[in-house]
Amino acid sequence: MQNNRLILALGLIAGLALHPVASAQAPLTLTAGGVQNFWDDERDVDNELLPFGAVEYRFGDSWAGELNFSRGEAEAVDGSQDVDIRSWHAGALYYFEPNENLHPYLGFGAGELTRRFNNGDASDTQVNLGAGFRYYFTDHWNWRADARWLHTFDNSINDVAVSLGIAYSFVAPPGRSKPAAAPVAAAVVDSDGDGVPDDADACPDTPAGARVDARGCRLAVTKVASVKLKVNFAFDSDDVQEHYFADIKGLAEFLKRFEDMHVDIEGHTDSVGPDEYNQGLSQRRADAVRDLLINEYGIAGYRLEAKGYGESRPVASNDTREGRAENRRVMATLEVEYEE
Repeated sequence: MQNNRLILALGLIAGLALHPVASAQAPLTLTAGGVQNFWDDERDVDNELLPFGAVEYRFGDSWAGELNFSRGEAEAVDGSQDVDIRSWHAGALYYFEPNENLHPYLGFGAGELTRRFNNGDASDTQVNLGAGFRYYFTDHWNWRADARWLHTFDNSINDVAVSLGIAYSFVAPPGRSKPAAAPVAAAVVDSDGDGVPDDADACPDTPAGARVDARGCRLAVTKVASVKLKVNFAFDSDDVQEHYFADIKGLAEFLKRFEDMHVDIEGHTDSVGPDEYNQGLSQRRADAVRDLLINEYGIAGYRLEAKGYGESRPVASNDTREGRAENRRVMATLEVEYEE
């Protein structure tokens, strides 16, 4: 047997499949492989594995026509010589419904077997019947396995041939299975728009735009709130003028919002007059604002501490009339950090 012919045949099929020939879109399949012949005893030839090639033309989902050819050498039974064996067959294939990548078929046809001995040739006309399958491992490449019973009518000789080959189909066959489409992801429902799907949201009613954790619950945000009160007084007076009442009310509302806050109310004077007098005047001014917070706006007295600083903490120059007016004042400043 000449094994190199099988290798050459395989190379030929690969080359034809990859070459951009004009018939690349035709429903052709080229096969190359090996055929194991089991000869009738009357053939006087040993059973040998021979190379073969085949061309198939697919007419539709079920039917195809095929022409195959095999040639090689086998040894005579008595070992006296090598016998050149040639065979060709033309026929038809009937394909059954494919099972995913597996395409089973029945095959039948007729052809000729020629054996060339040293002393002459012997030729027989044969008919064949058998079955096989193709297994597609890509859209175009496939394995082919086939078994045939071959009958010669002239002398009622029966042979068997079993073949295996690799094939290239220029057009993917009907029924070739395709990769499953990627599953379509279910639509994500996020009713409150916080970026966490409803099925994982432990806090489904988060306000729009709020920062949330991985469970969809609102993150605490640290904020700073502050209020500053400044009340100026007439010279040598501790009467709170009415136009400052709104500012004092604002301080009261801040204290009601943050109920654990305490505040120092600072009283001040200008430098006119004795220090001791100014100390007392600054205290009376602080007390006046404290009393308004308690009596008018309901702030608990223990949260308010009035402190007089006299003329010791000026914010402007006492050398001018305007500067002294700035220094006659009561101040209160609050700042708080809170989480929301």
